Amino acid sequence: MLARSLAPALVLALTPLVLAGPARAQSPNRVVLDGTCERLVLGGRETAGCRNELVNTVQGRRTSFDFTAGDGTGVSFSGTGAPQEKQEEFGVDALQPVSVVVLASRSPSGDVLRETLVAVGSCRFPAAAPGTSTVACAADTQRGRFEATFTSRTGAGVKP
Repeated sequence: MLARSLAPALVLALTPLVLAGPARAQSPNRVVLDGTCERLVLGGRETAGCRNELVNTVQGRRTSFDFTAGDGTGVSFSGTGAPQEKQEEFGVDALQPVSVVVLASRSPSGDVLRETLVAVGSCRFPAAAPGTSTVACAADTQRGRFEATFTSRTGAGVKP
């Protein structure tokens, strides 16, 4: 496991897969970041806690940030990577529009339950800088508001 900063890992993960050709079944590019999950709101309700791991996945043209509540419920903030907006004048490197929120949980019998919700929101990424880096996502859906905030220290573990 190499120690890298959050910003370069996100840039790598969010770079379009130009050499991969047309959108076909492409292998996902996945980066797992260690740090502190500071806040997770699912459908307008604050969770009791969340795992200190953020997963950033790029597959084809879609980018997602995946957070997990303490009870194992997962939430994925997802959007197409193409319309990222640079926000340097606000001290933020990029703003990723979010069009879908995916909830994943387990039923009492152990089956995985997935719910895909149309969303309007965004995830923001930090500019490359020493110290801490924060990724914050927020999106509104028909099931309420979903929010997540994750902070990683520069040099924190990045897992492929």
